Amino acid sequence: MAPSLSLSLGLVSVLLVVKSSASLSDYAPNFTVCPDISLVRTFTPTSQILNPSELSFVAGRESSVIPQSWQSWLGNGSAIGYNTSAFSSFARVGLAFSGGGYRASQFGAGVISALDARNATAVAAGTGGLLQVATYLSGLSGGSWLTAGLYMNDFPMVQDMVLGSQPGWLLQEDLLDPDGSLGIVDVLEYFDAIDQSIDAKAAAGFNVTIGDAWARALSYHFLTGTNLSNFFDTSSHGAGQLWSQIASASFFANHQAPFPLVVLDSNGTFDLATESIPLDSPVYEVSPFEFTSFDPDISAAAELSYIGTSLFAGVPVDNGSCVTGFDQAGFVIGTSSNIFASTLSGGDTEVELVQALLGEPIEGESPGDAAVSKWPNPFWGMAPSNVAATNAELQLIDGGSNGENIPLNPLLVKAREVDVIIAVDGSSDTDDNWPNGLALLFSAERLSTLLGDSHQQLPELPSSTDDFIAQGLNLRPTFFGCNSTDVPLIIYLPNSPPLTGDAPFCNAPTTQLQFETSETQTILDQTYINTIGGFVPNTNFPDPNWGRCLQCATVDRSRLKATSIIDRSAFCTTCFTQYCYDPANITNSSELPNRNLTYAGPAVSLL
Repeated sequence: MAPSLSLSLGLVSVLLVVKSSASLSDYAPNFTVCPDISLVRTFTPTSQILNPSELSFVAGRESSVIPQSWQSWLGNGSAIGYNTSAFSSFARVGLAFSGGGYRASQFGAGVISALDARNATAVAAGTGGLLQVATYLSGLSGGSWLTAGLYMNDFPMVQDMVLGSQPGWLLQEDLLDPDGSLGIVDVLEYFDAIDQSIDAKAAAGFNVTIGDAWARALSYHFLTGTNLSNFFDTSSHGAGQLWSQIASASFFANHQAPFPLVVLDSNGTFDLATESIPLDSPVYEVSPFEFTSFDPDISAAAELSYIGTSLFAGVPVDNGSCVTGFDQAGFVIGTSSNIFASTLSGGDTEVELVQALLGEPIEGESPGDAAVSKWPNPFWGMAPSNVAATNAELQLIDGGSNGENIPLNPLLVKAREVDVIIAVDGSSDTDDNWPNGLALLFSAERLSTLLGDSHQQLPELPSSTDDFIAQGLNLRPTFFGCNSTDVPLIIYLPNSPPLTGDAPFCNAPTTQLQFETSETQTILDQTYINTIGGFVPNTNFPDPNWGRCLQCATVDRSRLKATSIIDRSAFCTTCFTQYCYDPANITNSSELPNRNLTYAGPAVSLL
């Protein structure tokens, strides 16, 4: 999840008020004539309908790109004991990147690098190529930052994306204290530029919150147009870059990347015991084409290009005026990582802080209300059975706020028919900021209790996070559902200590908002080595067969799609014995010796 807010009132209380930067004001939505199309569509949980443009994209990628990508990755299949020409079709694959702030985004980037066929060393390890056979990619919170970095920058290679000069992530500049010295002119100009964008949106008639300030800060660090030399000037810094523009990018039009989905949660009462909102809070997703919820009691979608339009019963309130430009890429990922509503308790200092950030009073609202990300509700006035129909505005927050910190939800929508999901987990569940399987368990509970009609279920999992830890499943890759035929196979890749026993840098606390280039390089290296390495029980050595074992797991469901079911190969059976979760053959964390759990990076000092 996103970092908590920590700014000094001494800084924000002296923010300069400078108006009229046209480039920064591109953050404001625009008004236009309404199109002659339906802006909202509905369906039922048992008769789901995907957007026609999504269906067209998937069909195009799976016909023109993915078959050759499988061929490039597996060859004829003989290395893993198959003849791939016998497969009538290949498994449909999705990648899911969890929340966890900069930690999760950097971990995810290292994983992407290890799965990318454009990386020669990953190809040699056998893991490079999985990215190219994926049909879908989902992200939330820190994982949505990774998603934006990829899709708003023409899907570059990770080294160029994270450490390059352009686009290049600017992780060395703190999200809230960019030059490291609160109070000097550069920082004032940074927050003033953010304030100009927010003011422009407010002047256009839209409610703004601290979520907008967060969105603009993220845009500096992950979107195109900002570099170290222009960081503090009045360039647009991502203002005007829209999520819907992904659809017109050449790499996307040519089906060169998976179909992207970002997850958002509805605001709800935060439970301190579970550190989450209720599981029955609605969940939404954003694609390049639509804003959608497949939750059974919503089952509706809205055109993303016009998502800021005030609608009632699916019809524009002012039929002559629709809104474009609301789907700012920074606002999408800022919403997906907005945890401020749960962290602001309502003290006087926080009220003053929110007012200073927004440049206006918040009378009549609590700091929590002024901290959520506010979206005009496209489902207002829909059928009474639609739980989202009663309010003109949606209050949306971090996509992992309900505990589902891995964005499995969109990949499990039944209509998408995903066979294999790579669950990339950079959560901070333990005291040392490692995952412990909690995100999987939250998803399993929500799926089984609320989404039986609309979503595929997860395979059998350990019953508790204690079992995950005791069995060492949070320290190495694990396959879930190996012998199931009615649920997707889950390839679980947790952020874990270097298998070599080295001191870890990849488990930074979520509150760390700045990383030196050398730290980021170390994190990418550690996560890359782990992702191409697998594990060998009772050693600190990488598994020389791991790349082929990953191929076995990813292609396994293809056996079941053949005209006559193909038996699992002897080689893949051996792999599954080592990597599959088997309740009848419980593993033990002692089989993973010398894993160093303690963060080796710099101490984090909150302002």
